[in-house]
Amino acid sequence: MRIGLLSSLTLALGALLCNQAQASSDDSCYPHWTLLKKNLESCSSLPFLNPGNDSRVNLRLLLADTGALPLAPKALDADDLAEGYGPVPFSVSRLNPAPDPEAADAPAASADTDLNGRLEALQVVREAPQAAGDAFLSGEGSRCRSNSDASAQVFVDQLIAADLPASERQALAQSRVKLLAACNWDSPQLASLLPTDLQTPLGKGFATYLQAAGNFYSGRFSEAGAAFATLKDSPNTWLKETALYMNARTLLNSAQQNAFDEYGMPALEHVDKSTLQQAEAGFDAYLQTYPQGAYVASAKGLLRRVHWLDGNPDKLAADYAWQMTQAKDEQRNLSLDDLVEEVDTKLLMVNRNPVSTPLLLAVNDLMWMREQAEGRLTRAALQQQKAVFAGQPALYDYLQAAFALYVDNDPDAALKLLPAEPAANLDYLAFSQQTLRGLALEAKNDGPGAQALWLQLLPLAKQPLQREQLELALAMNYERNQQLAKVFAADSPIQSPQVRFTLLRHVADAELLRQQISQAADPVERNTAQFVLLYKDLLRGQYAAFASDLAQLPASAPEDKLGYSLGYVYSNGQSLKLFQWNGKEAESGYVCPSIAETATALEKDGKSPQGLNCLGEFILRNGLDGMPLDSQPDKQSLGGTPSAFKGEPFSRLEGYKQVIANSKAPRDDRAYALYRAINCFASSGNNRCGGKDVEPAVRKAWFRQLKGTFADTQWGKSQQYYW
Repeated sequence: MRIGLLSSLTLALGALLCNQAQASSDDSCYPHWTLLKKNLESCSSLPFLNPGNDSRVNLRLLLADTGALPLAPKALDADDLAEGYGPVPFSVSRLNPAPDPEAADAPAASADTDLNGRLEALQVVREAPQAAGDAFLSGEGSRCRSNSDASAQVFVDQLIAADLPASERQALAQSRVKLLAACNWDSPQLASLLPTDLQTPLGKGFATYLQAAGNFYSGRFSEAGAAFATLKDSPNTWLKETALYMNARTLLNSAQQNAFDEYGMPALEHVDKSTLQQAEAGFDAYLQTYPQGAYVASAKGLLRRVHWLDGNPDKLAADYAWQMTQAKDEQRNLSLDDLVEEVDTKLLMVNRNPVSTPLLLAVNDLMWMREQAEGRLTRAALQQQKAVFAGQPALYDYLQAAFALYVDNDPDAALKLLPAEPAANLDYLAFSQQTLRGLALEAKNDGPGAQALWLQLLPLAKQPLQREQLELALAMNYERNQQLAKVFAADSPIQSPQVRFTLLRHVADAELLRQQISQAADPVERNTAQFVLLYKDLLRGQYAAFASDLAQLPASAPEDKLGYSLGYVYSNGQSLKLFQWNGKEAESGYVCPSIAETATALEKDGKSPQGLNCLGEFILRNGLDGMPLDSQPDKQSLGGTPSAFKGEPFSRLEGYKQVIANSKAPRDDRAYALYRAINCFASSGNNRCGGKDVEPAVRKAWFRQLKGTFADTQWGKSQQYYW
């Protein structure tokens, strides 16, 4: 989630913590319904390569094209809908793998049972119920993590397979089980755990391994390394291989032991670079000696850590590219999903220099094209990357076209770099090319050309989320070219409910709303259209139309709440029964008729004091202040064009002002208008009633008028403050 580009790999773990905090904010993400985004909008990614996407999304799109990690967005859930999401735009969390309910219900892994069974066969007693290394939380790092049941079981299996006397096998197994209890022993404690009566060279070799492992877990890396080194020529193949691997791992832990503070934050300048280079050589030696060895996946993963600690983005990028695009599952120490997260925090977010891996350089380039990027990408810098993309010329051309549109604001230059016709198979790069082409046409104000392209692409869009993006693009094109009726035509290709709801509530005129009340196939869309029509009739002064349209509402109006379709966020919203409000004496003692009667009174006299006060009462008592239908999206967003519905929105503060200024208004009506207008600013001083703000001096004058001229009314008596 890219807010900016940090200065060095030194801040990688700090960036990780920041990123995790932002990732948790996915719980309160909201979509921004537009396609052209020049800065990061991590809550509003789209299925084409662009600077506004979360960098993990761009990486996943490229990985999907390689076949390594197909895009598999989770289905929208109730929280997504409550936040206003449709299929696109989407939060990055929708691309994270869904929890496997069967795995959650499955019994725990049987490693403990298998180990205990082997120990029972050897007549070895286990005292500690849980291995020290198995007690860590998921993701928690420690040299002790491998002091686990699984590693103990491997050791015991090797004892069983080795040509050892039964007594030595039992004694060594017992020692290994004792080592499970903790991960920090001083040298005498460790010595007391090891068998002392071993006679065979092989038995002594296994004991040396245990001593080395105990020193490793205890953080005595020099002693551990020296002991592992003595096993490099062991006749036992397992001891020989494992010692070579553990020697490199010991050097790595030694190199980094002063590089993290008590909170786990890195200071990579404190890494022992000389020892780190020895660790790298050790892992390379292991991989060359044992290309199919038992620890290949771990060694490859630890080399990533070496390259990260060494501040070497080129090697680190090559590591990630191999892991994500060439390695098989068994060759990785992390899942592809986890690798996407790791490369983001340890490389993409903190890298400032081009790497020689096109996959990751492309993602970085898109980040560096953002308007707010520190050290924004230049044309010259992009041209210098041509050799890196020699094997992927289409991707390089796309990056140049994206630069032309997003940085140079030159849609003509972008069009020259993009294919004039879409490919028959729209993978995500090909889809990105055509999306960028459409956005360039829109930027040139070639609405008909862009519309033709969006329609041409619809039948070709086969990959997840592509069609949904095209529906959004086409809907925005129709909206901006005064062709809104096409969105709701019987043969319209635009079926995304959220797109249709947005246009109904923000742009549609009364006739289109009436059309959808009668012909929409979706009952939620019909009810939404009816609600929007009645609400805007009433709150935009179309009182005669309100009476006519209200007559179409059944006596038993639907009670189902309309929430996200009306633009509410995490709210049950409103039902159509709202418009059958009968009026009542408010808590403050002001009596109102039904909303239908109030509308009739205002139709006869738009300045009716009781009518204006009671329309305000309808808003107040039903929680309609700040109602989503009264807001308008920004001009770049879906629904951002001026509403075709006639009339200006009513605000109750402006209504109260009219009554206050009406010297002919009945005394109680003016007093109540003063009381309510003053309380529009309670208790923060901020206006909660809409309309134009008034200065504190004006509110003070209202207060004095209420406490003076209308002091004998119940509202004059009860009002104690102004704000």
